[in-house]
Amino acid sequence: MIIRQLRHFGTFAALLASLVLSGCPPKPKPDATPGQATNASGANDQKIVDLMEKMRARALNAPGGAVEAADFAYNVTQLYTQGVTKRRPISPTLVDEAVKCLDDARMAKPDDAADLLARKGEMLLAAEKTEAGVGALRGSMAERPNLRAFKLLVKHYETHTLVAEAEALCKRALPAMTSEQNRYVVLDECLKASGAPTPEAGLKWAGAKEVSFYKARKKDLDARTAAASKAKAKEEPAEKK
Repeated sequence: MIIRQLRHFGTFAALLASLVLSGCPPKPKPDATPGQATNASGANDQKIVDLMEKMRARALNAPGGAVEAADFAYNVTQLYTQGVTKRRPISPTLVDEAVKCLDDARMAKPDDAADLLARKGEMLLAAEKTEAGVGALRGSMAERPNLRAFKLLVKHYETHTLVAEAEALCKRALPAMTSEQNRYVVLDECLKASGAPTPEAGLKWAGAKEVSFYKARKKDLDARTAAASKAKAKEEPAEKK
């Protein structure tokens, strides 16, 4: 699977991690001129483009490579999610190239189809190719229910108030979640997509046991969040002294 293969690409993972941390253009200093702020944003955009080009070359030089195709698609997605495409032109064939790499990899490695389709759907949605993106995400869930495709697809259903579609997706996703954390994430996203005011109403399809689990988990998380906020509030006055 793609996830197991990623350990062979530590260098690229490190590059991706550093990019995520610098993904949003840095806020200019109070005394920075507009020109300086623009230069900083442009430099950051160039880093994103350069990394994408590196992943692009790697994928094109490894036809059928699942990891290479997924990394290329991820970095194309970053061009859209980080707003680079709004500030500078990109090749009009870029998305199609990434799609072809993903499709070729899916043919070569059928076991990785769910992961590759999820990456494809994520990229196509970011590029505002909604119909094709939703189709890829549905294909991913049909191959193997997974959290990446689920979260993107259920958010789409929520945005477009497709309650019945969201519930059907939730019913398919929940049984496949093996950890409590992932179960909670699915239930939480499903409750949001339902538009219902209470877990009892929005998660009726999941059964009383899952509703009780969700409420207990949420109560615990809310308590931890409140405690962390309280501790931070106590620390701030001390730092100002």
